[in-house]
Amino acid sequence: MKKSQFIVEQEGSTSESVLLYSTFSTSIVELELPLYSEIFTEGIYDKHPEEVSALYDMGFLIDDDYNELSFLESLRMQTLQTNNSAPTYYIICPTTGCNARCYYCFEKGAVQKRMDTKTAEAVAKYIVQHHDPEHLVIQWFGGEPLLEPNTISYIADYLHENGVNFDSKIITNGYLLKEDVIKQAVTKWNVKIIQITIDDLDEEYNKIKDYIYTSGNPFEVVMTNIEKCLKAELNIRIRINFNPLEYDKAVNTVDYLKKRFGKDPNFFVYLAPIDSTDIPSITEDFKQQKKHPLIELLDAEKDFCSFGNYDSQLSSDSEYDAILKKYYLTPIPTSCYGGCKSSLTIDSMGNIFDCHRLLGNEQYASGNVFLGRTDNEISEYYANPYINDADCNKCNLLPICQGGCKYRSFKYGKNHACTSVKGAVKELIKRASEEINEL
Repeated sequence: MKKSQFIVEQEGSTSESVLLYSTFSTSIVELELPLYSEIFTEGIYDKHPEEVSALYDMGFLIDDDYNELSFLESLRMQTLQTNNSAPTYYIICPTTGCNARCYYCFEKGAVQKRMDTKTAEAVAKYIVQHHDPEHLVIQWFGGEPLLEPNTISYIADYLHENGVNFDSKIITNGYLLKEDVIKQAVTKWNVKIIQITIDDLDEEYNKIKDYIYTSGNPFEVVMTNIEKCLKAELNIRIRINFNPLEYDKAVNTVDYLKKRFGKDPNFFVYLAPIDSTDIPSITEDFKQQKKHPLIELLDAEKDFCSFGNYDSQLSSDSEYDAILKKYYLTPIPTSCYGGCKSSLTIDSMGNIFDCHRLLGNEQYASGNVFLGRTDNEISEYYANPYINDADCNKCNLLPICQGGCKYRSFKYGKNHACTSVKGAVKELIKRASEEINEL
């Protein structure tokens, strides 16, 4: 018998105890320091048969011949195989153009082009021919997709005419969510969720978005449009992109949104750190600060938003699992579904991409809707289930990271690819444990 590799250890509720969390099995346990030392440091198992048996069942102790890394590798391979079916998830970009000019946009500098009718028809036909008949979700993306509502309607009408059932989502800045658009979203596009990015308030928001429009107050336009969407009973998901060094802006934004929309059950907020080589990665420990930025945000709005796009209102998880997911502490089967054939992204020119963050880089396309999807160097990169990085394979967070985001790894560096909770994981485990103990 041996100790599992995937244990995060820290001081428990007293200085004489140790709190353990398994990122592999999701078990949490607190042990008195002498017991912990004898079992985990000295390997004295015979003296504590009941405790050892319980720790084995919880995944903290494993058989000598059990290879946890091989299991995770097989899990990644199985996930790829399971999701190699007909696509169930399409991300479609009616245009790569945008009415905003956010400084951090990953599509910054990309060629801006709207989808023409020929391409829209080819996209619609491709979906009809290749979609999973049991389940289909379309995410309208951009650029700003609502710059081209007629293209969205064209594709939606084609699918309806060919008996294709689907739900859809819209990723938008919200500026163009006028009443006629909302009506189409509900009645024709089958929209269930609209995600809107709000990074700051009032004039600071307007500076970040840098809209092409020269009159009016864009911030209030978007706030009013959110109210209209909620009135139409659409689910609104607000994404707040934040700079870890300026987390106070996110705190203020969350506080404002909570006061204005927080009572509506269809309104949800989540926080996402900005990826940039000019900004520290949220995965760092930020020891120079009193608290980690994630903890500052958590303390500010503990009961209102999450660190990722996980909405407990829509979850069917147990209370235990819901708490762990809220803190991003649960294991995942793969770091990226970009290598899975069950999902794909199509840009305004009909190019097919394995990951939506590759948009604007035609050299990374894996085929197109005219000639079909192809396997090439980039698709093989995304579909590679093997982790050759020694640091990753030694990391106790590997089950909740699985090697990290492939795009962020080659775009911003390995450090940016890790799970966003890496720098604050011990405090998050402590808080999760406290909540679980209250169940």
